[in-house]
Amino acid sequence: MFGFKPLPTLFLIAALCSWNGAKAQASDEIPKKIQRNWALPDCNKYEEAVIFSRYFVLRSTEKDMTLLETDLASTQKDYWILDIGAEKHPALLQEDGVLKLGTYAEGAGKAKDWDSLKLDHHDEYTGCVDTPKLIPNQIARLMRYIDRIKQQCTLSVTNECAGVLFKLADEDSDKKLTKTEIKHAVASAIIFAELADKQTVDDKDALKMIARSKVDGEMIATDLLKSCDKDKNGALNYNELVENFKAPEFPVVRDTLLKAGKLLPSFKVIGLTLPEIAE
Repeated sequence: MFGFKPLPTLFLIAALCSWNGAKAQASDEIPKKIQRNWALPDCNKYEEAVIFSRYFVLRSTEKDMTLLETDLASTQKDYWILDIGAEKHPALLQEDGVLKLGTYAEGAGKAKDWDSLKLDHHDEYTGCVDTPKLIPNQIARLMRYIDRIKQQCTLSVTNECAGVLFKLADEDSDKKLTKTEIKHAVASAIIFAELADKQTVDDKDALKMIARSKVDGEMIATDLLKSCDKDKNGALNYNELVENFKAPEFPVVRDTLLKAGKLLPSFKVIGLTLPEIAE
C-alpha cells in the first residue's frame, strides 16, 4: 500500500558508550494518535499489519516485511501528510478509530481538506490493541524500543543508549542476559539490519536470515559469555557486559552494524571502527 520503494544490541552496548560526536537532529514525530498497531481490513481477519512508531513504520504481510523512516510533513484542516520513506501520503483518522491512508493521483498534491484530495486510492486500517500475528514477536518488541534507540543512540552517545539496548535484549526483565536472549538479540539484529539495508525483506530472505542467525547467534553468545561472564553463572548482567565487552570478531558483527547504519547512523560509525574480517 505504501509504495514502499531486525536490531544491533549486544554488539553495541559497550562500544557505543565510549563514542562521542555531533548530536543528530530529531525528526518531526508521527501524530501520537496513530502511533499504534493497525490491521487491514480489521483486527480479526487481516492481510496486512502495520505499526507506526514516532519515527518509523513497519508493514508486514504473509509475503514480505518493510521498515521505513516516517515523519509528519504537515498538518492540514482535517488530515495529516506523512513522509513515508521517499513518498508523501495523506492520512485521516476517523472518529471510529479507522485510519485512512491515501496515495496521491499522478500530479496531485495537498488540498484544503480530505474530501478535496485527488487520490489514486486509499486503504482503511483498523486500530488494534494486540499486535497482529503477521508481525514476528521479536520485531514487535523491537518496534516498542526503536524510538528510544533512535533518540539515545545518536552520534553523541551516552550510557542511556547502552541501557536501552540492554533492556531490549532482556526479554524477561530480570536484569541479566541468558544465552537464549543473546541469540534472540542477534536474530533481531540481523533482521533489522537487512530491513535497514533493503527496506523490504521477503519471506524467502527471512527464512535464510533465520537460519543464518542461529549459527551466528550461537557463535556470538558463546564468545560473549566466555569473555564477559566473570561470575560464571551463565548469564551477563549490565556491568559485566559494559566493563568486559569486546566486539566478537566475526564478519557478521561489522556487516550488521554497517547495514543498520542506514537508519541509525551511529551504528555505521561504530561498524567502520571494526576491522574487516574475511568470511
